[in-house]
Amino acid sequence: MSSKIEVNFFREAPENAVTVAAGETVFHQGDPVDVMYGVHEGVVEVVHGDKVLETVESGGIFGEMALIDKSSRSASVVAVTDCKLIPIDRYAFEFRVQTNPVFALFVMQTMSDRIRRDNERC
Repeated sequence: MSSKIEVNFFREAPENAVTVAAGETVFHQGDPVDVMYGVHEGVVEVVHGDKVLETVESGGIFGEMALIDKSSRSASVVAVTDCKLIPIDRYAFEFRVQTNPVFALFVMQTMSDRIRRDNERC
């Protein structure tokens, strides 16, 4: 079992928080990338075709991979419940990573956990 960084970077929803209704698609596979998201409230699913790859709850992040490698979206994301999401653009992401090592570790831990789960599915 991996250790978790128990820090919720998304406790306070900023003014730019986005409200997404249950069943609504946040973005589609293949879309260009301008932001990643933090989940302030609610639950989303990361889907590829008809397969659910990941469920992300309050305090989690999604969309970081394409922001990091500057590629298009590798999966779609759909709100399971009504959600309040916090968009983080490339500039804000890079600033947070450079100035807040705990945030950088949180992102790396999230990506590592996802890779480990994918490996276990094989």
